[in-house]
Amino acid sequence: MVLAIGSARSAAAADAPLTVGEVRIVTDDIFETREVEEASGALLLLRRAMNGVHLNTRHYVIRRELLFHTGDPFDPALLEETERNLRDLGFLNNIRVTAIDTTAAGRVNVLVRTREAWTLRTSFSYSLASGGDQRWNVQLADVNFLGHGVTVGAGVGADENASFWNLWYRQRRLFRAGFWLGIDYSQRGDGHVRQVIFNRPFYALDDPWGSEFRAWDKEYDQRFFLSNAGPAGLDPAAGSSLHAPLAYREKGLEARFQWRLSAPREGRVWRFGGGIDVTDQAFHEDLHAVELSDDRVVDLTWLEDENQPYVRETGVEVQPFLWLRTEGRRWRKARFVLQYGPVEDVPLDWEADVRTGPVGGQVGSTTGYGDTRWRTRATATRWFAAPDGYLLVHGNAYGDLGSRRVRTYRYDAIVGWVARRGAELSPWLTRVFAEYAQGGALLGSEAHVLGLDRGLRTLDFDGMAGDHLVRWNVEQGKVLPSEPLGLVRVGFAAFYSGGRAWWRDEQAGPGAVRHEAGFGIRFGPTRSANSQVARIDLAWDLNGDGRPVLTATTRGYF
Repeated sequence: MVLAIGSARSAAAADAPLTVGEVRIVTDDIFETREVEEASGALLLLRRAMNGVHLNTRHYVIRRELLFHTGDPFDPALLEETERNLRDLGFLNNIRVTAIDTTAAGRVNVLVRTREAWTLRTSFSYSLASGGDQRWNVQLADVNFLGHGVTVGAGVGADENASFWNLWYRQRRLFRAGFWLGIDYSQRGDGHVRQVIFNRPFYALDDPWGSEFRAWDKEYDQRFFLSNAGPAGLDPAAGSSLHAPLAYREKGLEARFQWRLSAPREGRVWRFGGGIDVTDQAFHEDLHAVELSDDRVVDLTWLEDENQPYVRETGVEVQPFLWLRTEGRRWRKARFVLQYGPVEDVPLDWEADVRTGPVGGQVGSTTGYGDTRWRTRATATRWFAAPDGYLLVHGNAYGDLGSRRVRTYRYDAIVGWVARRGAELSPWLTRVFAEYAQGGALLGSEAHVLGLDRGLRTLDFDGMAGDHLVRWNVEQGKVLPSEPLGLVRVGFAAFYSGGRAWWRDEQAGPGAVRHEAGFGIRFGPTRSANSQVARIDLAWDLNGDGRPVLTATTRGYF
C-alpha cells in the first residue's frame, strides 16, 4: 500500500506543470578574478581600481526586472525576454538567464548571472567634418548611480551653432513601481532646452498597458535650409547646401496611452490606444537681413508669403490621435550587427508603429491657416536572417492630407546587409547599405540632410540638403583578435560611399552625385555601458582634388 501511494505521488508530480523554484542572482565584477590574477604591473592596478571603485548593481534592481517569480508556471520564453530586457538596461554585460536544474517536485531553479559594466563615463565625443566644423561634448555621467539603476549626468560642449552645458536625470521603476522619470536641462549660447518625461513603459511584451506624458520648452537657432534655385540662391547647380540660422521657439505637451489587444504569451503582439499632442511653435527672426551659410546677407521676407511652409507651420498645433503598434516574438542573439562586439538582440518579425488623427482648425490648431488637415506618422522595421548575417528593411514617413496649400509629406527608406565570416570575436565584416528619401512642401528645417553624420565623410555635417536624398555605402572590415587592455575591441575597414541631396527645383544630374573612398579604424568598448561603434577615417573625395580628409563620428547605420 505504501509503495502504491508513493508511485501515485511520483506519477502526479511528473504530470504536474513545472513551476519556478529558487531564483539566484550573481553579479560578477567588471574584471573576473582570473583576469585580475593574470594581469601585472599597471594593468593589474587598473583592473583592481576599476573593480574597487565601481559599485555593483544592487540585486533588487535586477530582481525587479525579472518577468518570473518563485511559484510561477515555468515558461522558457520569459527567461529569454528577461535576458533581453536586462541587456536593454545598458549597464550590464554577459547576461545569462538559465534554468540550472529541476527538482523532483517539478520546481525549476533559475540562475541570473551578469557581469558589471563600467558605468561612470568621463567621456569626450568628437566629430570633425571635412570643412573644419566641429562637434564636441565632454560628459561626466553614471548610468547606474551607486548601483541603483539611476542615471545622472552633466556635460559641456559645442555644435556648429553654439556652445552649451546640460544636466540630465533618468530613473526607472520610480518609487520601486512601474513608472519612469526623465529630466533634461540644457543652457545654450543660442537658447535652452528643458524637458520632463513621465512614463509607464511596456516592460514586457505581455504588459497590459503603457503610457507617456511629456512637456518641453526649446529655444535655439535652427538651421533653415533653402534651395539653391530659389530666391535666395545663386547657382541652381551648386553642390553644397544653403542655409540660414533662424531663432526658433517651441513649447509642447503630449499625453498618450496604449493597451495590449492580443492574447498573452502567443502570437504577434498588438497594442492600441491614443493621445493628444499640443505644440506652440514659431521662428523669431527679422527676415529683412539674414546671413546665409555662404556669407551673403539677404532679404528672406518672401518666406512670409502665404503659401510658404514657413507661414504654414507657425502657430499652435493640436493633434488628437489614434495609435497602433505591433511587434513579434522572434529574436536572435548576434554580434557585430550595429555594435562592435557585445551581444545584441535582433528582432526577426516586423515592428510597426502608426499614429493618425486630425490636426487642423477643427481641433483648435492655428497652423496650416486653420484649414482641415489629417496627419499620419508611421515607422516599420524588419530584420531578416540571411546567409552569414542579416538583411534590414526600415522606413518611416509622415504626411498631411487636406487642401493643396497644407498638403505635405516626408519619408525615407533604408535597406542593408550585414554579414560576418570567421571567428566569433574577430570576424571579417561586410556592410552594404542604401537609402532613398523624399519630401514635398517641406519646411526648411525638415530637409533631408547628407553629411558626416549621415553618409558622406568628406562633407560637412550638413554638406547637402533638399527634399530628395539618395546615398549608399559598401564597407569591408576585419576585427582584430586582441582586446587592448581588456577594454576595447578594435578593427579596421575600407569603404566606398556615394550620394546626393537636392531640392526638386535644383539641377541634379548624375554628375552631381558625390563619390568617396577611404579606410580607417573601428572600435567599441567591451567593459563600458557605452558600446557604440566609433569610426576614425581617412577619406578621399573622388570628385575633388584628391586630398585626404580626417573625420571622426559615432552615429548612424552607415
